[in-house]
Amino acid sequence: MEKEELKRLEQKINFLEKELYLVKRQLIQAKSENGSPVIQKAEVYPEPEKSIPAESAQPIIEKEPFDFSVERWLPKVFLFVLLIGSIWGFMAASQNGWVSPGLRVLTGGVISVVMYALGERFSRDQRKLSITLLSGSIVLAIITLFSANILYGYIGGLITNLLLILIISVGLWASHKHSSQLILCLIGAGAYLFPFIFAGDERNEWLFYGYELVLFFVLMTFSTLKRYRIAWNIHYYLLYFSLFFFAAFGVGEITLTVLIPFAIQHAYILLLIVLNRDGRVSAEMIPALVTGSFILLGLLNDIYAQIPLFYYVAFAAVYIGVSFIEPKEKKRTKDVLLVLGFLHVLLFLFEWFEYDWRFVLVAIEANALLWLAGRRESYVSLTGSFLLMMFSFLGMMTSASEDFFSVELPIFIFAFTYVYLFSRFNKEDSSFLNVSPTTMKVFLTGLVMFFILRLTEFIVIGWDYTPRTTAFTVAIAALSIGYLIYGESRKDMFYRWVGIIFLALALLKFFLADLVFLDFTIRAMILIPIGIIGLVLSRILYKKE
Repeated sequence: MEKEELKRLEQKINFLEKELYLVKRQLIQAKSENGSPVIQKAEVYPEPEKSIPAESAQPIIEKEPFDFSVERWLPKVFLFVLLIGSIWGFMAASQNGWVSPGLRVLTGGVISVVMYALGERFSRDQRKLSITLLSGSIVLAIITLFSANILYGYIGGLITNLLLILIISVGLWASHKHSSQLILCLIGAGAYLFPFIFAGDERNEWLFYGYELVLFFVLMTFSTLKRYRIAWNIHYYLLYFSLFFFAAFGVGEITLTVLIPFAIQHAYILLLIVLNRDGRVSAEMIPALVTGSFILLGLLNDIYAQIPLFYYVAFAAVYIGVSFIEPKEKKRTKDVLLVLGFLHVLLFLFEWFEYDWRFVLVAIEANALLWLAGRRESYVSLTGSFLLMMFSFLGMMTSASEDFFSVELPIFIFAFTYVYLFSRFNKEDSSFLNVSPTTMKVFLTGLVMFFILRLTEFIVIGWDYTPRTTAFTVAIAALSIGYLIYGESRKDMFYRWVGIIFLALALLKFFLADLVFLDFTIRAMILIPIGIIGLVLSRILYKKE
């Protein structure tokens, strides 16, 4: 309480200082306009008193921080103790023959109803105790129903379904009436994991999938409308657990039948993304969307020896299409969907083509994604395009050297195009990149050097070992001369130093690695032209005016 009072006093003091400053400015302006020494009005001073009542400062700190108070947690602790004690008591009574199974089920139902009634009664003056009792009554009702159906067989599948629907409906109503996310979470935890369909006599997997999906639609829609983020995640990922548990330990198997409910769940999330314009809920949907995408890919890979191409085409079309449908305000969602779509395009290319030049198509895809990243100012798409470009280079490194013109040269062309697009977006006034020109020059220099080395490797692939190593030295020296000419013509100090460094590297390699393997004739043929070219360049580029 003392801290809150101090904060309120500080806010009032700050407000009075601002008002006093405004009053002084008004007085100075009035004096300068009329030239009168007294221009003060009676309304000037009462304004701060009207603007700073206690009610105006209260709403700023009215929101209560989450506290671990006794009032919040003590009812939950004792309710948990009561439930555990009751379970143990019934187990002891069952072992001693004191309580019949029918009486146990009846007692559980009665206690559940009593707890719900007490929760409604205490809802006005003791909200936290009321929510605890209501939540416990829903959980106890589901446990009692489970016992009546599976453990003792008192009721059949149809009656059990109807009673379960009634319990879930009551829980949804209680959650809506009391604005309680806790009740909604417990409904999902109890209803999703209710195992009567696959543990009882009627082992029908279509009935199980239908039940789980209907429950998913109801709980997810309710959580989305109520903006319950914790409940939203619980209901989403509990369906994963239930389906996988059923496939692993129930009567289901990892077949196309399992893929259908997962695909329906994924499509429903996409529908929520399209229909919902609330950024808070979309923030929860993005990780769920990515998780679902990779789970579907894993299931497809497990079901099929080779995934049909139309799956990749369908996923890519849906993701990219929804990405363009989404409004500009939902930037994160648009970016993630776009990258997921291009990922499926990549998988489609690798399934369709079996040759090394498919990496050329990956390089084209990287440029397309970079262009969209620049238009949308998206770091996610930029990262995806960079990874695609690196993946294309990795494929080029593993390809045969004889495929230089059909594979490597096109990839290098698209790599230079990639750098050009990046530089173009980086130079714009409203650019989101803000990469220094020096960094761009370093990256471009490394790309040029890599291209020269790969070209040299293609030229000398059939030569003997010693001339091959020397050829790389000559290539670096030629590159250094080119950079010296370019740097001097553009008056660019960076490229001048690059040329000098490359020249030093070429000479160092020549004297330390190549010299001992060459006879005097080849040494002269290499050094004399380099010396002559160097003197001519020095004369032309560095002559005194």
